[in-house]
This record gives sequence, C-alpha cells and structure tokens, in this order.
Amino acid sequence: MGSILRKARAIAMILLMVIIVSGCGATGANKDEKVIQWSGGWPRPPLFQGNNFANGGIGEATNFVFEGLVQNVRISNEQHLRLAKSIDFHDDYAEVKLVDDAVWHDGEPFTSKDIWAYYILNNGAEVTQYMKEIELVDDKTLRIHWLEPQANEIVLSFLLGQDKQATIPYHIYGKYVDRAAELLDQASPYTEEEQLLQKGKFGLKIDDDLQKEIDKNWQDFLVAGPEMPVGTGPFTIERVTSSDMLLEKFSDYYLADEIKFDKVTIKNPGTEGAAGFALLRSGQIDYFDGTPPQDILESLLATNKDLVHFKMLDPASVGILYNQARPPFDQKEFRQAITYAIDRSKAREVGNVYGQEPTTSITGLVPSDMENWIKPEVIKDMRDYSYNPEKAEEILEDLGWSRDKEGIWRDPDGVRPDFVIGVNATWQNGLMPGQIVAEQLTAFGIPTRLMAVDGTVYFDNVSKDDGLYDMSLDWVDAAWGFMFPWQSIREVYEGNIAKMMHMPRYAEDHEDPEKRDKINLRLKSYDDVEFDVREVMQKIPYMDEEEYTEWFSRMAWINNEEAFGVNLFQNVTGTWLNQAHLDGLPLESQIEQYDRNIPVPETDEDMREVLKTNWFNSGIQPFIEGQYRPKE
Repeated sequence: MGSILRKARAIAMILLMVIIVSGCGATGANKDEKVIQWSGGWPRPPLFQGNNFANGGIGEATNFVFEGLVQNVRISNEQHLRLAKSIDFHDDYAEVKLVDDAVWHDGEPFTSKDIWAYYILNNGAEVTQYMKEIELVDDKTLRIHWLEPQANEIVLSFLLGQDKQATIPYHIYGKYVDRAAELLDQASPYTEEEQLLQKGKFGLKIDDDLQKEIDKNWQDFLVAGPEMPVGTGPFTIERVTSSDMLLEKFSDYYLADEIKFDKVTIKNPGTEGAAGFALLRSGQIDYFDGTPPQDILESLLATNKDLVHFKMLDPASVGILYNQARPPFDQKEFRQAITYAIDRSKAREVGNVYGQEPTTSITGLVPSDMENWIKPEVIKDMRDYSYNPEKAEEILEDLGWSRDKEGIWRDPDGVRPDFVIGVNATWQNGLMPGQIVAEQLTAFGIPTRLMAVDGTVYFDNVSKDDGLYDMSLDWVDAAWGFMFPWQSIREVYEGNIAKMMHMPRYAEDHEDPEKRDKINLRLKSYDDVEFDVREVMQKIPYMDEEEYTEWFSRMAWINNEEAFGVNLFQNVTGTWLNQAHLDGLPLESQIEQYDRNIPVPETDEDMREVLKTNWFNSGIQPFIEGQYRPKE
C-alpha cells in the first residue's frame, strides 16, 4: 500500500510540475511584462501561414493583427472608427480619410492604395456590388464612387464596416492586385437596369472565361505571401505551435499608448468545449466567450472566484424549419397547427435557460430587434403563436384530421404521420431542444422522432432534392453581420434558410419543367399588397427609411402568418473575464451585486458596454480604447 501511495504522490507531483511549466511557457514573458491570456483556434502548423485569406486564416489572432476602416458592433449597430479618420458620404461618393501614422508590421506606410488593392483583388466582397470605382486622391485620402442608383447610406456604411481592408498590403501582393485590375479592365459595364438584377462586382459584366482567369489569379494569391501575417493591428504574431500562439505589442501602432498589454498568449483548447472550460476554471486564460448550460456556468463561478460572466443577447435564434416540399408541411394551416402545439418554454429550458421566447413564428428578424424596423401597429397585429394545443387541435380538425382510438392524429386519408426532425449531431444549442419538441409533438398525437446526423452531411441532407426530413433545426431569425434586416429577411426567401425549408424557388433554379411551372414567390401582405419577392429584395438597399420600414413590416408579417418555421428562443451568449488579472471590466458596480453572474443588461448604455467585451460582437475594441488594463 505504501508503494502505491508513493507512486501516486510522485505522479501527482509530476503532473503539478507539468502544469506549472506549461503555464510559464505559455506566456513566453518575464514577470515585468504585462500579459493577457486568451483562448481560441487556428490552422495547426504547417498549415498556418501569413495570408489571412488562405484556408482557416489566422484564427483567433485575426482581430489582434488585422483591422478595417471601422469596427461594426453587432446588435447595437455602433461603428467605431479605426483606420479611417473619417468617412463622409456625398451625392455619389464617399470620401475616406485614413489615420495619419498607420504602418504595416514590416514598417511600410499604410496608404489609400492598400484599400484599393483590397477591393481590386478581393473583388467578391459584397460592397463591390455597389462600387463603381475607387479614386486615390492622395496617400491618405480616397473616394469610393458608387454605382447608380446609389444604395442607401446605412447599407453602404455597414457593408464597408464588415470588411478588414488592411489584409492585402499592396507592397507584398502587388503582382496579384495588378493582374486582377488588368482582368477587370477587360469587362464591360452592365446597364443600370441589368446591374440591379445581376449585382456584378464594380457593375461589370464578367463572362465565364474571364471569371476563370480572375479565380486563377486569386488561387495563386492564396499560396503567396510571408510566413507570418503582416497587418496594421496592435499586435504581431511571434510564435505559433499547435497548442499556443504568442503575440507581441506592435510598438509603431498608431494607438500604441492605448494598448496596455505587452503580450497576448492564446491557448488552443481544440474542438472540445470542456477543454476550454478547464482552462477557464484553472485560471490559465483571462477571456472566453459563450454562455454554457446553467449548471456548468454556476460550477465555473463557484470553482474560480475570480471569474465574471457577462450575458448579452445574441442576434440569432434557435428554431425549427418546416420542409414545404414534404406534405402536409406545404399547407400553411398545418404549419400553424404544429407551431401552436410546441411549448417553447420547455425547449428553451434545455437549450438556453437564459434565452428569450418570442410569441411569433419566424419573421426574419431577431425578436429583440423587431421594434427597430417594423411598424408598431404591425407587430401588434401579428398572429400570437403562444403554446395553445387547443388551437392546434381546432385547426387540424378543420383540415379534416382526426384522432384514432389511441389518440394519434390521422390525416384526411386515414394515414398516421411519422415525422422526422433533422439536427446536426454536434450542435448542442439545437440537439436537446429538438428532442423536447419531438417528445411534445408525439405526446400531442403527432408521432415525431429526432434524427441527429453528422454535421458534414447535415446541410446536404436537409437541402438537396426535396430534403430527407420533415423538419430541421438551425439558426433562424439570424443577423450574422449587421442588424439592417435586409440580409436576415433575405435568408428566408433566398439564402440557406430558404433552401432548408424548400421555399418555392425561382424558375431558373430548377431543371425540372414541372417544378418551374409551380414557382410562385408572389405573396400578399396584411394590406392586400401583392408583390414579387425578388423584385423587392433587389430594391430594399436603395429605399429610404419610410419605404424600407413599410416593406420590412410587410415581409415580417407574411413570414409569421405563413408559419414557415418556429423560433424556439433567441439565444443569449456571453463573455468570461478574469478580474484577478484584468482591470477595466464593464458594469463594475454590478459584479458584486450579482455575485459575478451578470444578467442581460436592461439599458442600451449597459448593453453597449457589455457587447464590446465579446470578440464576435466588436473584435478587440476594449483594447483599442485602453479599457482593458492589467491588474496592478
């Protein structure tokens, strides 16, 4: 027994030494250096390279190394100036003035030609569909001339804000930029009417042969470039391994005085969420994003008294999409009945106890943002889909369904349903809620089972042909970029959400003549206005506020009335910060009040502060502003 104990103590001592050594080695810093510890992933060497557009990019280091003209903040729609000193919109162009002393990490000055280079080579960027040309006024001034008709300022501002323009330094990639410019010069312009329909880059008509040459030049660019990234951001990458990355402060950064840390160490926990939580629990990282299930969250806070968790609304909802290619889900009334039969509170409790339940079906807007874009009288008039099994039963009976002696519903032909809900097996946000919904529908008399499938084939299974499932789980009512709902509503009709629902498609999307004959994307709204979806989606970016508010209201109302799917809950995400190592945490007065478990803020001012803490929402804006400081 003594021998066993001695061996156990020896093993424990070795493990302790490994932890101590790995902890010291991760920082790569002496005791006087100010270090923040981060967590995230990146392509493992030798796949890692300096070209941010190569497969996998540079992972978690992106926001520390690369910048754009401005930094968008999701949900709040704030924009923080970064490389742009100003952006002023005029009648047919936007004038951009760059900060005076920005330089690339290799010492070369950052100029307006680098912005031109970014869009000429990366001409697939969405905003190029609205650009006519980029005029270089001088080294620090450029003018972006817009195509006619000119899109509205809010769309153009946020499309510019979603790009990291300082990722293609002309002095490194000039060969490929110049080649792209030569190829674009060979294209002829679309007419104004054609451009509205085609959305060609820089308004150009590019045939297949020319596009192949553009694509080849891009592929050549992807394998070019330095071993380590060259950006303009506040940190440079000094070392990369499979498990650790070391960043060092860039002394010539134009806001270097605001950056309070000398080094950033990033640990790669792999794909297992538990590994990230282990690093957080042990104090080996100072930042981590996401809100885990309640029991894990409370365990982390109890184990490490230095941790603070800030919650915030996520501009995305977990939901179920109905497959309109599989009867009876092609019937609006049947979809409405199923929506009434689902008790969303139970799905939310297992999916995200902090999430927020809507009373709508799906609208194309996250529920927290509806009041910003939809007329109040329309919101008030929307169908309320609160849990109502009696209403579901009434609708089914009106459709000719009836229960058999076992209480199972049968369709008008006497056939029992056997529905399948598909879900990505690795998507924890949807897996448990999907199981709850399947059980609820079965208990209601609609036999339903959940089928969890590998994520690599899930989307193909859902979207190809007529789809393999009657219902599928995914993010719905989601705004991945910015909150102007043109993009998120478009997903319902033209994006991946539309494909998963097998929304009736445009004629050119089908080879089968029978399917082409059945195309009908003309819809009628609450005010009896009938419209063609594609035509409206093309025009929204060019509308003024009164016009797009009217159309967003019509389309959100239709989406809800048609019950294309069911929004189970709007997600709540969060940020973990370690107050033992960090000063500058937001809502300081609330940290003790809520015992370090801060709820979703109730005021816009508090929400803006919390949103800035999250890498996905605002990059590393708190570093740029000097808010985050090392604990003295």
